[in-house]
Order: sequence, then structure tokens, then C-alpha cells
Amino acid sequence: MRRILESKMRFSRILTAIFTLFAVVNGTDNGLQKTVTWDPYSLIINDSRVFIFSAEFHYQRVPVPELWLDIFHKFRASGFNTISIYFFWSYHSPSKGVYDFTSGGKNIQLLFDYAKQAGLWVIARAGPYCNAETNGGGLALYGSDGSFGSLRTSDEVHHQAWLPWVAEIGKIIAANEITKGGPVILNQIENELQETVHQANHTLVIFMEQLKTAYKAAGITVPLTHNEKGQRSVSWSTDYQNVGGAVNIYGLDSYPGGMSCTNINTGFNLVRNYFQWFSNYSFTQPSYFPEFEGGWFAPWGGSFYDDCLAEHDPAFADVYYKNNIAQRTTLLSIYMAFGGTNWGHSAAPVVYTSYDYSAPLRETRQIQDKLSQTKLITLFTRVSTDLLKTYMAGNGTGYSVDSTLVWTWELRNPDTNAGFYTVQHNSSPSRAVTTFSANLNTSAGIINVPNITLNGRQSKIIVTDYHFGNNNLLYSSSDVLTYGVFDRDVLVLYLEEGQVGQFALQNISTDSKFDTHGTSTVEATSRTGDATTFVYTQSSGKTVVQINDILIYLLERETAWKFWAPTTTLNPRVTPDEQIFVIGPYLVRNAYISHGVAHVSGDNDVATTIEIYSGQPSIETIVWNGIRLPATKTLYGSVTAQISGTADRAISLPSLVNWRSADSLPEIVPSYNDTKWTICNKSTTLSPIAPITKPVLFASDYGFYVGAKIYRGYFDGNNATSVSITASGGLAFGWTAWLNGVLLGGNVGNATLTTTTAVLLLPQANLNLTGNVITVVVDYHGHDQTSTAKGVENPRGILGASLLPSSSGTGFKEWKIQGNAAGSLSLDPVRGPMNEGGLYGERLGWHLPSFVPSSPQFDRSSPFVGINGSGVQFYTTTFHLNIDSDLDVPLGVELSAPAGTVARVMIFINGYQYGKYVPHIGPQTRFPIPPGIINNRGLNTFALSLWAMTNDGAKLDKVRLFNYGAYQTDFKFNDDWSYLQPGWSKKRLEYA
Repeated sequence: MRRILESKMRFSRILTAIFTLFAVVNGTDNGLQKTVTWDPYSLIINDSRVFIFSAEFHYQRVPVPELWLDIFHKFRASGFNTISIYFFWSYHSPSKGVYDFTSGGKNIQLLFDYAKQAGLWVIARAGPYCNAETNGGGLALYGSDGSFGSLRTSDEVHHQAWLPWVAEIGKIIAANEITKGGPVILNQIENELQETVHQANHTLVIFMEQLKTAYKAAGITVPLTHNEKGQRSVSWSTDYQNVGGAVNIYGLDSYPGGMSCTNINTGFNLVRNYFQWFSNYSFTQPSYFPEFEGGWFAPWGGSFYDDCLAEHDPAFADVYYKNNIAQRTTLLSIYMAFGGTNWGHSAAPVVYTSYDYSAPLRETRQIQDKLSQTKLITLFTRVSTDLLKTYMAGNGTGYSVDSTLVWTWELRNPDTNAGFYTVQHNSSPSRAVTTFSANLNTSAGIINVPNITLNGRQSKIIVTDYHFGNNNLLYSSSDVLTYGVFDRDVLVLYLEEGQVGQFALQNISTDSKFDTHGTSTVEATSRTGDATTFVYTQSSGKTVVQINDILIYLLERETAWKFWAPTTTLNPRVTPDEQIFVIGPYLVRNAYISHGVAHVSGDNDVATTIEIYSGQPSIETIVWNGIRLPATKTLYGSVTAQISGTADRAISLPSLVNWRSADSLPEIVPSYNDTKWTICNKSTTLSPIAPITKPVLFASDYGFYVGAKIYRGYFDGNNATSVSITASGGLAFGWTAWLNGVLLGGNVGNATLTTTTAVLLLPQANLNLTGNVITVVVDYHGHDQTSTAKGVENPRGILGASLLPSSSGTGFKEWKIQGNAAGSLSLDPVRGPMNEGGLYGERLGWHLPSFVPSSPQFDRSSPFVGINGSGVQFYTTTFHLNIDSDLDVPLGVELSAPAGTVARVMIFINGYQYGKYVPHIGPQTRFPIPPGIINNRGLNTFALSLWAMTNDGAKLDKVRLFNYGAYQTDFKFNDDWSYLQPGWSKKRLEYA
């Protein structure tokens, strides 16, 4: 019997190979290679059409390389075949001529290797400008002094500034192209650059030509793409007013949801002109979304991601992604699929520490329902090859249905006549339950299918003449999840519980024997031509139907969320016979069959039944994460076993105690020794923004780009009555000033203001005839993206300072500035150029592992006691963790402060600044800390900086570790992370 089954499987593979041989597709190439080509229908890789379902991922936002593979496993398991990646110039280049592509989380060769290991293609997006809510839009921050010229134009100063970056990053990307055995299939140049003037001599056209030339010179041969900024212009398409600068494959980004975190009924309006847009402006190319909404970012003072129910709704994926497919999209990249963390000072001012983005995969690396729903669509596109070549047969309100409440799209394959009807509510925000019938055009004629239901924000893709393996589905009103070719063809359908499904199989007689296993009642009701119709009402869980040599899984939607189809190949292009079907666990990373044993690797949280269908009935044992389990055979050929959860696993997290504390703002004392500080002595600047007063006080002009800056301004005399200070640090930043150690005031921050001015009274009792010192601490929330004025070139720090009244000039004799230790030289290449700022404790490395606080500088105070007046206090402690090695336990730190607290707090874990807490602005109070930043097993160093901005002082009433969940796994989350956590050295003492 086993030999017969194996012969059948070999014969199936031979048929697949023959079909593949004769299904070779010739597309348009770019003249540099023929591995990746295209036509108006799809991308073509190695002569085969592919649906590109891509997950946007930013490695900079999770600086632990080993976790990249964990995330890639989850993408691959969720049906994605591609990742889209920004490469931020700012992360890799701390100063001019210096590039780091190997230290810590900057090892991008490892990134490409992990992508290939996980079976994912890569779309490279190296800018040089990226946007992405990252600091300066990804441009190197040493250009924030104005030395980059006119940004994103053909200005030769700008050209020479970015050219070395493209040469450096380009050669690494080129070495990892698919043509050289790597995963890179496309290369995007620039991002959202609007072609507003279609003239060959226009600066933007020349700029794009410069970029194309530079990437080609770096060795890039795969097709070039771009990302249109919504439907705001028509840019860089060979099919529309191509005067130069056009890329090979046009792309359009779209964020149409318009949802609100405070009103779940806001927005949810579908865009229904994508098909027309692509038909007008990129008709020789496949329809491509380089960015399509996977969530949305939240600003300072806004809502926190965990609380935004609208953005987490799985209905968004169900309705919006199917709407794109319905309009002939065959390249779809979800931004973000995983958001990560704006750790250190890597954020642009428009976002706070978390970049969770309400993405399908949470910042904690946990699977959201939205990802589970997305998987139902990605797995469908993976096997539905007829979807890759279609034309629009029709669409509209009431089209092919009997209800004007329903909008229908009909796509049809011109070669096979397979049809895809996507149905959605005509008013997409509707929450109504609408039942209707559809008239479907099939090979057996027009067939009326009744009892199709849309439950509010729901969409369905109704297929006709859908080929799966050796069989044909004449139609199905249930969604097809996927199918596999095993010892027989296995089809998987899904519905919401209580909905009626109807499907018709060809070449099945009404008297064919069929068996049902489960609680849904399935009836063979009628015959149309050579097809037999089956009707059922979906119950909870699963029902399995055996019809001759066909097996059909009928899954309730939430059961379908726990359906997995791990592949037996690492090729991103997966054929239906290169899968194993698994139901039950929280996650299945991979699976294979060997010597009658089913080996499955994955994660699980709740005890459940695991079911495996592999087409090999000889299986007697299941090995789950290395644990051998006896397998029980089902009547329809699968095997099952019980796997445990984590409910009974002990997870002990310590309280944070034994704090040591020291003053982190000795600079307010007049006698503080600042002889090693940088003197602000520049009278001119390259910045496009003119200084308010001179000398120039812009921080970047003195080589300090990120983090808090500290200024000391000197003057003599006691005639001045006030001081006017203008400072800039990005949205929600703040600043504080002291005169001879006495608080003057400042600005505590506003979520809508990038720059603030205050006139502060000088207390006469604290003025001296000589040697007065005003100390100003200016916080930093990042450099701007180019959507804000001059972008990264908008200056940070003090823009102007004057004593009032003043008989001459500003009244100051001298200004000095201090920022992060060593400035642009970057003392810490592993953590990189954006981790630290200029606070005293940061400069001296008090946040680093192996730093030992000692008396008398450090006392035993804690952040729960805080400080009584204004100033900055630093707190350190250590703690041990001993989390079981077979558990993934996403951890976080939660902070809170008494009502009315006006303060700024930074969190450091093992030297990484992994959270900014601003209680009077918000919204973030919970900060995920990933493995590798925190040691799941071993010693950890924890530090806080507490900046009290008023004389009321500040303290915290909660600083605690907590866990988001627990998952039994065979992925290694307890590695030796010491290479990512370099410790303290005496060199730090030079920056006191």
C-alpha cells in the first residue's frame, strides 16, 4: 500500500514538473538579467509567475540578529514569501566616510542569510531617503549640519554626499541578488518622491537618473522600483510621460483605512479606483503596492497601540487585502508587518518609542488576530496560480448578485477561464449582516448560488472553475484557504461560524460515497452537468469531508487561524505538493516527515490537539519540539497528538530593588569644570535655517547629533533681568534652564511643537558681578523627515539666546556645548550612533553592564523616592532572570508616576536605551524589551534617568518587569548575548 501511495505521489510530482516545463512564461526584462522579469499580470521569477506577498520589516528596530530569524519564521509560516526592508544610512554611518555593516544589529549579510534560510525573497529599499518615521528619514545625521546641500534634488553637493552610501550598501545588496544565489529580487530607489514636473531637465528627473546610475555602478541588476506617495501624482512610470528617471516597475502606496483609536466606527472606506489607476499609469507592468496599510503610527500625546481596537481588527485584512486582489494586484507589501521599537534616539519626532504600528505581528513578536486573518489570504494566493493572470471581467454595485448592498469584482483568467468574484459590502464601513445570492459564470453555465452572507466588515473571494491538483471546483461560496497535493488532493475552505457554504465538485456523482467527520452537516443536494453540489452550515471547529479521493477541511474562521501549511522547500515559491498541513498550535515554524515520524517545530501557549496531514499514513509518532508523542490516526488519514501549553509553567520575575542613585546634572553648578567641552565659536553655518543669535548654537554644527544636549552660557554683570531662549528638539521635546544652579524654567514640552521660545526672569539675588552661568538642557526627539520644512537639516539644540536688556549683542561672553560621549566618533559601535545622549550619566557609562556604582557619589536612593527639586538623577540596579530555556517569554517594563508629574525618563537595559517615558505628554507606559537586549537567563543591568523639569521634583510609583505571554518553543531565546552588550570602560571617565 505504501509503495502505491509513493508511486502516486511521484506521478503527481512528474505531472507538476511537466506542467511547469510547459508553463514557462516570458516577460519583459531590464536588459541586465532575465531571472526576474514582468508583464502586465505579475512578476515572473525563474520563468514562473509568482504572487508577491511581502512583509515590511526594519532590522534596525530590533537590533538582535538572532530574533530576525524568529520573525522571518513567523512571516514564512503566515504565508508571506517576501520581506521588504529599509536600509537606514543613519544607522550604519555615524560620521562621514565611516560605514559599519557588521557590528551587532548592523550585520546585514546575516540579515540576507536569515531571509534565505527562512525561504523569503527580499525587496531592498536603501533610499538614500527612506522616511519611515525614522530619525531624519534615514539620512545620515552628520548631514543635519546643512552639509548635504539641497535634499532629494540633483544638487551636486547632495549628489556627492549620498553617492558613497549607495556605493557601499549597493555592493552588498548586489552580492545578495537572486542572480547570484541570494534572496534579493527587486531594488527600490528613493521613496515617495513625487514627479511634479515631467521635464527631462527638471532637478528631480536628474536626481532619479543619478540614483539609477549609482545603483547600476554598485552592481545592482535586478529590476528597479519606486513607491508613489498615494494618488497624489504620477511618478517614474515608463507608461506615463517618461522623460527620464522612470523605474522598471511602478509602485503605489496606500493607507486608506482612516480608522480612529477613539471611535471604532470611523473610516473603513475602501478605495475602488486602484484598477483604473494602474490601468492608466502602469499598464505594461503588474499592479504593485510597495506599501499597503498594515497599521498606522501613533504620535506623542496620542493613543497607545495596545489600546487601538480599530487598527487591530482582523476585518481590515479580510476586506482590504481582498479588495486589492480583486483589482488585479499581484505584488502586495504590508507596511508594517512587524514594527519593532524606536530604541535609542532612532525615532523621527512624529513617533514615540514604540513602533508597534498596530502591525499584524506585534512589537513583542506575538501573533495578532490580524496576522492570522492575513495568513488565510496569503496561503490562498500561494497556490492559486490562475489568479496570476487575469483581466477585469466586471464590477459594481449589485454586479452578479441580487442585492444592491453588495459590491462585486469579477476577475477571470483568459487561459483557464477560472473566475474570482470578490464580494464586499457596497458601503464598506457597514456592520450589517447581508445575505444574498450570486450568479456565477462557470464552465457549466450561469449558476445561481444562494445564502451567501457578509457579516458586516467581511469579504469573500468566490471561485469558479478553480483547479486544485487533479480536481476542479466548479464554484465555492466558501473562501478557499489553500489546497495541497498529497496521496490525494486536500482542499481547505473556511467560513465564519453559522454561515452557509456551498461548493460544487466536477466529476463527482451524486451517489458517490462521502463521509463527514465533525459537527457540520454536509449534504449533496444537486447536480449541474458533471458537477455535484454540496451545502453545509459551518459549525465551530473543523469538519472533514471525504469524497472519493478528495479530502476537504471545512474550518470555522478562528480554527482556520490555527491552520498552518509548513513547506518542505526553502524556495519562496511553493507548489501545492511542497506542504504539510498542521492544525492546532499557536505557531508552526517547520515540519518534515522521516521514517514514519512527523517532526514539527513551533510554539504553543494553550494545551491543544495537534493534527497533521502529510499523505503518509504510516506515521505512528509525532515529535513536537523534540518531544516524542504517540500519534493517533484519524479515519481520514491524518494523525493527532496532545501538546501541552504553558499555563503550569512557573515564570518568576524579580522586583527591582537595591537601587543606587547619583546626580546626573552636576553641570548646573557654576564651579563645574567644563574645560574639555566644545566652545560654540561659529559665526556661520551651512544650515538652511538662519540662527536667531550668534555664535551659532546648533548642536549639529559641533558634531553632536542625537540625545540631550547641555549648554553652558557665560556672562558678567547683574543688569540683565531676563533671558530669551529658543530651542528645538522635535515634537514633544522639552528644555530646562538654570542660573548659577537655580531653576529658571523652560518649556516642559508640547506634542504639537518642534521649537519653543521662553523669556525667563533672572532672580536678581542669584546674579553675580562676574562668572554667571546659565545651564540649559535640551531634550531630543529626533531630526525631521523632509515632510517638515528642511527635514534633517532643521537644526536642533539652542537656536538663539539673548540676555534682556543687553547693551551689545546677546550679552553672553561664551557658550559651550556637550553631547553624547565622543560625539560623531561613536564610542559604542555595537549599539550604534543613536543609542546615547549627553546626560552626565550617559557620558560616563553608568547605564552599561559591568559599571559598578560606588560611594560617596552613589547613594541608596530609589526612583520611588525621586528628587525633591529640578534636576536629573540616575538610578541603577541589577537583576537575574532564569526563564526556562524552552520558553519564549516576551518581557516588558512598566512605569507610572503620580498624577501631575512633569518629568522625562529614559530606560536602559544592558546599555540599550529602550524607552522614553514622558508622563505629562504620553502615551506610552509599557515598554517591550526583547531577548538579546534583556538576558532571559543571567544577569541584567537596569538604569533610569529621571529629569524633573520643575521645582516640584519627580518620582515614579511603579517600575516593574512583566511578561506579555509565554510560549513553549524550540527556538533558542537563551543565547549568549554578551557580544551585543559590551560593558563599561575607563575611557568613559574622559567625558565627565
